[in-house]
Amino acid sequence: MAQPGIKKLTSIARERRLSFYIFISPWIFGFIFFQMMPIIWGFSISLTNQMAFTVNKKFIGLANYIKLLSNPEIRYAFLTTFIYTISSTSLAVITGLIIALLLEREVPGRGIFRTVLYFPYMIPLIAVGWIFKIFLDRDTGFFNIFLSKIGLITTNIAWLSDFSRGSVVSLSIWMSGWSMIIFLGGLSTIPNELYEVAKIDGAGYLRRLRAITLPLLSPFAFFQFVTSSIYSMQKFIEPYILNPRQIRGGAFTQQPPPLTTFFVMTRAYDTVFNKNRFAYGIALLWILFAFILIITILFIRFGGFMVYSETDEKR
Repeated sequence: MAQPGIKKLTSIARERRLSFYIFISPWIFGFIFFQMMPIIWGFSISLTNQMAFTVNKKFIGLANYIKLLSNPEIRYAFLTTFIYTISSTSLAVITGLIIALLLEREVPGRGIFRTVLYFPYMIPLIAVGWIFKIFLDRDTGFFNIFLSKIGLITTNIAWLSDFSRGSVVSLSIWMSGWSMIIFLGGLSTIPNELYEVAKIDGAGYLRRLRAITLPLLSPFAFFQFVTSSIYSMQKFIEPYILNPRQIRGGAFTQQPPPLTTFFVMTRAYDTVFNKNRFAYGIALLWILFAFILIITILFIRFGGFMVYSETDEKR
């Protein structure tokens, strides 16, 4: 016969379990109906020959995936996406680290500088893209005017067409405020005693930076590399905004960007909405998902060797 105390504990545990499912149920329903079901529906569509206005679609299996993987243009799109991901992520993380190291010191107006440098990250991405498009314009861009005034160039440079990938990557510097905040948080976790002991031992700033700061910031850098890489591989709107072709009205997303910035996500949009190849474009998105998943697993599997931890030191 069960004791009253045990019955009471069982009843409390059951009520807590029920309360948990009641409170989490809105998220569960939202995930199922707004995420899981569209994902399953999209995968089923990718196995057909569905066009934008096809009435009688036909099941074709993995034909779309085989055609995509054998298409040299798609392989080049993945290559350009990968190159952009490495360059933009590295630039943003390194820039954020340098700014964080500068603003970590006790300088007058440090809080104001932190706010000002983080503020660009709060500006909508489309507005930032248009700012850079105006800034890098060949004829009226401020950058060419500035270089001409100081005598570095004699003819205007078409940055958006001749250096299209570099133009898109340059947005990473503008958006490095998020990286700065992460590193500032990491710097606040490093005990000052470590620096004081290092100073007593005669270690200079560069030695302290190499032996203390960078190892203890490695988990924060690793986190940014993983999240920023996932985000960068899904770039879509920047190549369209920084498109060197003239944009007029509804032609904003109808003119594809140059091949060097024709990333996978951008190509999938062009395939679905401009070429009306619905199933083919969704299959491309699924290949991108698998590509991102593989890169993330490799990051987690082999990136741990680059992250310092106290357990490694104890061994």
